[in-house]
Amino acid sequence: MTRYLFLAVILLTLAAAGTYVYLGGAREPKVALETTTAPLYLAGQLYHGSVRGDAFGQLFRRAKEAQTQQGRGDLANLYFNDPETAHDTITAFIGLTVADTTHSLPAGFRYRIVPAGQRIVAARLTGVSYLLAPNKLYPAALEAIKKQKLTQRGDFYLERFGADDASEVWVGVK
Repeated sequence: MTRYLFLAVILLTLAAAGTYVYLGGAREPKVALETTTAPLYLAGQLYHGSVRGDAFGQLFRRAKEAQTQQGRGDLANLYFNDPETAHDTITAFIGLTVADTTHSLPAGFRYRIVPAGQRIVAARLTGVSYLLAPNKLYPAALEAIKKQKLTQRGDFYLERFGADDASEVWVGVK
């Protein structure tokens, strides 16, 4: 009996490891210090509240629906504070990227422009599921900030999830 249990544990472990690799978990992000050269246009909704709240998850689903309906744009989330220091309370703009501000928006959506000239540490990955990407991108960006002895702004975090599992995180620095 223990022989079968041991075999089952090994098979489950191999299946979990295989899934992790399949989703891109073995890939490492590329990190760079940059200054944005063009504005980034976002369409979405503002949120202030708990990161565990149902309304927070609903905004993500709404952004995905808008992306599917429009057939374009990357999912993008702009955070104005760090939930770790704000005790799980977040202020964020949840939505998607748009080419410009001339298109009509779904009900409740607003435009937000991230101006050019933002000094950021950008961490990028391709071929990694959006489910795994944030847990790889944030630590890489924060480690680069620490290594380069930069000062983190604390009010500017941008997540962007595009086609072909291309993901990036921008962390504002001074």
